[in-house]
Amino acid sequence: MKVAILGLGTVGSGVLKVIQENQTHIQEQIGEPIEVTHVFGETLLNLHNCDLSGIKQIKTIDELLEEDFDLAVEVLGGIEFTYDVHKKLLNKGVHVVSANKDMLALHIDELAEIANQNKVQLAYEATSAGGVPIVHNLQYTLRANKISRVLGILNGTTNYILTKMTQEGMDFNQALEEASEKGYAEADPTNDVDGFDAQRKITLLSRLAFNRKISVEKVPVQGIREVAVEDIEIGLEHGYVMKLLGLSEFDGKELEISVEPTFLPQMHQLAAVHDAMNAVFVNGNAVEETMFYGPGAGSLETASAIVSDVMEIAEFGFVPNRIPKEAATITDEFTRHPYYVRFNEEKENAQKILADLKLEYDVFEGNHAFTIQTNPLAPKEKEALLEKADVAAIYRITREDK
Repeated sequence: MKVAILGLGTVGSGVLKVIQENQTHIQEQIGEPIEVTHVFGETLLNLHNCDLSGIKQIKTIDELLEEDFDLAVEVLGGIEFTYDVHKKLLNKGVHVVSANKDMLALHIDELAEIANQNKVQLAYEATSAGGVPIVHNLQYTLRANKISRVLGILNGTTNYILTKMTQEGMDFNQALEEASEKGYAEADPTNDVDGFDAQRKITLLSRLAFNRKISVEKVPVQGIREVAVEDIEIGLEHGYVMKLLGLSEFDGKELEISVEPTFLPQMHQLAAVHDAMNAVFVNGNAVEETMFYGPGAGSLETASAIVSDVMEIAEFGFVPNRIPKEAATITDEFTRHPYYVRFNEEKENAQKILADLKLEYDVFEGNHAFTIQTNPLAPKEKEALLEKADVAAIYRITREDK
C-alpha cells in the first residue's frame, strides 16, 4: 500500500518512524509492505530523523492530488483547510486516516458519507485518546452491547495539572507552567485547559457508543482554570479526587453529555489515573463495565494508533463507515447528581437558603468556609441554589461506581 503523510511534525514523523522501524513486523501481519511514497508540507520537521530517501515532498494540495497513492495520513491539524483536503482525498478514492479531532467532531458525518460513496475508509483511532484503543473497541468489540455510559479522562494536559494540584498543592498557574516546561501543554493551552479538546473527544466517542449524530457545539463544557487548590484539598479530606471528565449517558432516547471538573470517590479507578495518562470507562448491558487506559498523547503513542488504522485498511480494504441515522436529543433533565458546594455565605445564611429550597445535604466539616455535599439535585434545583446563594465553587460528584 502506498501512503502519503500530510504533515511531518511531531506525530507525522512518529508515523514514519513506526512504519520504517516495524516494516518487517507489519508485512508479517498484513502480508504486504506499507510504503510511504509522499509527504506533504512546507516544512518537514522530521523529529525522529527518519530516512526520507525515495519519498517525494509535496508542497501544494493540487500537486498532491495529481500523485498516485492509496491512503493519506492527515496529521496537519486545523479545521477548514483540512476539511477541504479530506473531501478532495475521499472524492479521489483515497483512504484517509486522521488524527484531527477538532475537524472531525464538526464534519465526521458528512465525510463518512463521502467516503462511503467512494468506497474508501475514514479511520480516526488517534483522535480520542492517543494510544488508547477506544475507537476500535466502540466500533467493533463492544457493538453487541447496548451502551449506556461513557466516562473518561480524555486530556493529558489537564490531568497532569490536576495531579500536581492534588499531590503537591500547586495552584493552577504553577501547574500549567510545569506542564508547559515538560511539553504537555501547547504554547496556547486554551483547547486543553478550557475543556474544548475533551469536548471534541467525548463527542466522537459518544457518537459511536450510542449511534447518534451529535452537534459538538451543544455539548456543555467547563474547563479547569477556575479550580482552586482549596476545593481540591477539601475534597481530599472527605474522600474525593478531582478530575476533568468527559461524561455521557444515554437512556435509549435522550443523551446527557458534558465536560466538567468532577469529584470522584478516591477508590474509583479513574481517581488513580495520574499525570498525562488517559482512561475511559464504558458501560454496556452485556459486559457491564470496561476500562481502557494508556497514554493520551505523544509522538509514537499517537503514531501507534494511526499505523494500526493504516494496517487494518491495507489488510481488509473498504468496510462501510458507520453513519448514525438519528440525531441525539441532548438534555440534562433525566439524571440527578450530587454536588460539592462551597459557599461565600455565612453558614447561617446558607443553611436558611438550603432550608427554603428544601434541599438535603451533608456538611463537610473542617477549618474552611461552609461546604456541603448535596443529595442528588435536578438541574432546576441546582439553578435555584446558584440564583439564591453566594456560591464560591460548585462541582458535580459522580455516582459511586467503581
